[in-house]
Amino acid sequence: MNEEQLKAIEAKFREVVDEAFEKKIGEAVGPMVAKETRSIVEKMRIERSLFGSDVSGLTNDQKTNFAEIAKAVGFGDKAKAGALTEEQDSAGGYLVETEVAAAIVRIAATVGLVLAQATKWPMTTDELGIPAFTGAFLEGEYLGYDAAGSITAMTFGQVALIAKKWQLAFALGNDLLSDASVNLADWLLALAGEALANRTDKEGFIGGGFAGSPFVGIMNHPTVTVQTMATGKTTFALFDIAEASDAIANLEESLLDGAAFYFNRTVWAKIRSQKDTAGNYIFGYYNTDFVSFGVGSGLKPQGFILGYPVYTTRHLPANSASAISTTFAIFGNIKALAYGDKGEMKVAQYQSGTFGGKEIALSDQTGLVIKHRHAVVVTLGAAFVLLKTSAS
Repeated sequence: MNEEQLKAIEAKFREVVDEAFEKKIGEAVGPMVAKETRSIVEKMRIERSLFGSDVSGLTNDQKTNFAEIAKAVGFGDKAKAGALTEEQDSAGGYLVETEVAAAIVRIAATVGLVLAQATKWPMTTDELGIPAFTGAFLEGEYLGYDAAGSITAMTFGQVALIAKKWQLAFALGNDLLSDASVNLADWLLALAGEALANRTDKEGFIGGGFAGSPFVGIMNHPTVTVQTMATGKTTFALFDIAEASDAIANLEESLLDGAAFYFNRTVWAKIRSQKDTAGNYIFGYYNTDFVSFGVGSGLKPQGFILGYPVYTTRHLPANSASAISTTFAIFGNIKALAYGDKGEMKVAQYQSGTFGGKEIALSDQTGLVIKHRHAVVVTLGAAFVLLKTSAS
């Protein structure tokens, strides 16, 4: 058997393994999440093939050890799990190795806008006060001959990063957990990373606007500027270059470096397909003011408006929610959003209880719960502009 045949067999084996994982995990968390998780796993494999390592930064041995932890915790092997993770929490959880916790956050940052673009703050306690400049922009002054200069007051406020416990709970078949391998580790790491990215994006963009949210995101922050579009622009799809120009003008120059537009992908699809009276696309590929092109998804910009990148996120209102007096999009600099990371990550197991509407003790399954403490807070409301449809 030659090398090419061996590679073909290996590729087919991976495909079969991935289909099995996607099916099993899909039963626990839903087919859409399983598909997204598989996409992350496949990207990690491509990275290893091209560069010798993937975004997680973990070696195969470290991944196998993590899979062993999941297996040991899942089957209640306390001695083995304790030996691998070094510390058992009094509430029944096991600390995940620091490198593994960091790997999950790194994976999350490849699919989540907040974790990729927000300012990161390490937290050693559950609450951390960070400075937020709230005064006017400083200019200083020129001095006259033999004249004393005035002292400019520096106006600093303080915002608090208050860590809250996030958890991801899911049930996996015991047959899936029985094999501690790199493949299992890839899937569990990707699953946790995808979930962490999804929730932090939801909190960063619309926190405070839904039940169970412990943080206040950009869309619901009281100090963020709201720009109501001109009369007659009563739907999301009527956002245009004039509104974009006004949004840019609403941000101070020092905040424009790193600023971007954020829409739901269905809204962006409508905006970029606007036509003039002759049926020509107003914002076509060759328009230098408003460029729209397909360059991928996730963290890649979907286009540019007046030189500023456009990103899409599922957490902003979809075009189906279009209505009068409705806030639907953001222009701003995500660096003015802070993400505090407590660091520790724990995994706990449950052999009984209801997961996804099923009693896992009767389903030959094990419930795994991954826990992490982090915080999200807007540090400067003036760094963002909310776009809102007109009332008439």
